[in-house]
Amino acid sequence: MSQIRNFAKRFENTAMVACLLVPLWFCVVSVPIEAQEVEIETPTRLAFFLDCNFCDETFIRQEMPYLDHVRDREVADIHVLVTREDTGSGGEAWTIDVFGLGAFEGQDLSGVYNIPADVTEAEERNGFLRTLEVSLVPYLMQTPIRDRLSVDIAPSELDAVEQTQITEDPWNHWTFEIYADGSADFESQQQSFDTRYGVYASHVTEKWKLQLRPFFNYNYDQFERDQGTITSTAQRNGFTSYAIRSISPHWSVGAYGDILTSTFSNVDLRYRFMGAVEWSHYPYREANRRQLTVAYRLGASQITYRDTTIYNEIEQRLPQHLLNAGYEVVQPWGAIEIGINASQYLHDLSRHSLLFDAEFDIRITKGLSVGIGGFFELIHDQINLPKG
Repeated sequence: MSQIRNFAKRFENTAMVACLLVPLWFCVVSVPIEAQEVEIETPTRLAFFLDCNFCDETFIRQEMPYLDHVRDREVADIHVLVTREDTGSGGEAWTIDVFGLGAFEGQDLSGVYNIPADVTEAEERNGFLRTLEVSLVPYLMQTPIRDRLSVDIAPSELDAVEQTQITEDPWNHWTFEIYADGSADFESQQQSFDTRYGVYASHVTEKWKLQLRPFFNYNYDQFERDQGTITSTAQRNGFTSYAIRSISPHWSVGAYGDILTSTFSNVDLRYRFMGAVEWSHYPYREANRRQLTVAYRLGASQITYRDTTIYNEIEQRLPQHLLNAGYEVVQPWGAIEIGINASQYLHDLSRHSLLFDAEFDIRITKGLSVGIGGFFELIHDQINLPKG
């Protein structure tokens, strides 16, 4: 009986030791195994994917031969996404977002390349190359190429005193753009001529966004038929304007006004004024990457028609409201743009219109992306149609 008790005691002690050693053994063994699973070797050369539809990629390849330029982000170490937007001074701001992949996962950077309005194409291209090279330095420092890097800081053309002075903008953030185009076609049996021209005057600051735009369109067609010569002319002239004031990072208020005369739309003269409020989910600094906005306008139009309409009207004063919602996003996996525009006359709620449009550009796999788009429209507000 005593032997049985001694055996049981020895078995109990052995079991306790085993219970302590087995988990410890698993911990010791599993640590190097787990480390081997997550360890990713840093590449000797960066596989570089440039995601930009307006950049000179041939120039970038020639000037950056120390990179492996790939055509798809799935095999890249670095994904560079470049987007752009206009600035108030008439230039552009290119946002450069660098996404680390593979061994550089989680190492993301972002910067802005500002382009003045008066630079040449060569200066713009060289400036972007310089900004891009600087953006990649943190990643190159983790590769053998770091031993070949050097720092070269160009001297400034301004002395210390001039650098502290504030340069005043003589145009006060106003920019002007004049546009004009046209076409002509002269044949024995028909002739056509059309032209369009106008001016954009814009003022953009952190708080204000203003625009004034007069425009003029003219179209002339002449056809020779057995019955004689048929001549058709159409004009569409007008003036649009808006003033928008930002009151917070997400809210802005403003006013819109326009004047229109159009033979095609049976409008002899139309005045319209509308107040507006707009909400933006994302702050302004992210507008070039993603936008989610909702805008509401409320106002009225005074319209004089060229001919009596199908509703026996020659002149009308019409209250109206508009709702516009939009979503835009540009990401490494592609881009999405969705818009909804709704309009309704308040004197007759059955007079309304709705437009929904969407565009998708999704990157599927290496060298393959899918783009699809379309729109859907309901029109129940053609109150300007001439009778007969």
